[in-house]
Amino acid sequence: MGAITAPTAERSCLSTPYDLNLIPGLLRPLPPVYFCGEAVPLHEEAVARRLISALARNSSQSVALFRMRQRAASFFPIIEPILSRYQIPADFKYLPLVESALVGRAVSPRGAAGYWQFMPATARELGLAVAKGTDERLNLEKSTHAACRYLRYLHRQLGSWTLAAAAYNNGIGNLLGSIRRQQNRNYYYLRLNAETGKYLYRILAFKELFNNYQQYSNELPQQLLASLRKPVQQEAPAEAENVLFDEGLMINLEKQAVLAAPNPRADFTAPDERPDDLPLPNAADVFRGGIKARLVEAGDMQRGGVWVFNLTRNGMANDVAVTEGDRLYAIIEDIDAKTGRVYFRADKLYTAGSQQTMVLPLAAVDASTGRMGIKIPDVDQMKAGWTLTWKAL
Repeated sequence: MGAITAPTAERSCLSTPYDLNLIPGLLRPLPPVYFCGEAVPLHEEAVARRLISALARNSSQSVALFRMRQRAASFFPIIEPILSRYQIPADFKYLPLVESALVGRAVSPRGAAGYWQFMPATARELGLAVAKGTDERLNLEKSTHAACRYLRYLHRQLGSWTLAAAAYNNGIGNLLGSIRRQQNRNYYYLRLNAETGKYLYRILAFKELFNNYQQYSNELPQQLLASLRKPVQQEAPAEAENVLFDEGLMINLEKQAVLAAPNPRADFTAPDERPDDLPLPNAADVFRGGIKARLVEAGDMQRGGVWVFNLTRNGMANDVAVTEGDRLYAIIEDIDAKTGRVYFRADKLYTAGSQQTMVLPLAAVDASTGRMGIKIPDVDQMKAGWTLTWKAL
């Protein structure tokens, strides 16, 4: 298989023109760039600089970039049909290059693993098995299905693929908090942490280097351009996974360096300077169908333990009307001793009014982040009337 090329239609539109005198060092206008059909505002000096910075970061990694292109030639044909099935734009195939360099065995310092770099709790929430001897995060097809479910959900909540990509990196709760504080829903103008502020530009850099590198001949070193001209051959997935360990290590160290960077402004990404102690949106508002229930009877703190909760207010869950006083019989699906979190799941709701049992799968979520799994409570919390937020599955 030859070098991957972009569809011609993707480059057929002209971007907004801008004054090159405002961007020192650029000898000619940058080509128009799009992410999922949304034009990147390269007429803004800071945006153009961030893209050039992301492209330049690969200038000394020509060997690693060539290996990534080879793996992409093998793995993109697997990823692309799955993205299409979920109606996720094809540009998201570049996201796992940023996350893991398409190395299935890549593990981050925080414990995220696999091609799409899921944390264990998130992976379980998305339907992947993560247990001793089994880790479906390392399975390309299964983890891509999970990533598509997550991306589809993020887009449904945020209304923008650009914001969905940012939320994939930073979490929807954190991103919604930044949007609310800054009253701005445009990724390119939001003040975000250093890693998230660079995230989309890194995705765009891979897309441009793989498809449109000729347009950046004045910005990229000749050694990298020569490497990008070399054709790549499609390999069997097992062969493509046969990579040097230090390449995966390089990805992890790069993530650590971004998180520890003392001066995020150095790469033109301004931090969010507003106070961080403002409450994030409640999960009942973030998640359509979020409801609340108070503990009535505590069960055993172990897998399979049954706990009983009563709804505290009327609401809607998965387009089903629920009423204050309705009862949930929830089981503990899992306990993560490492993070101190417990995972509750309820499959049925007993309605107080009609005295009927209704099938309604629900899961308890952290009200501050909207993610499944909540901190294991202490006895005083439970005595005070422990109340959890639930979302329909």
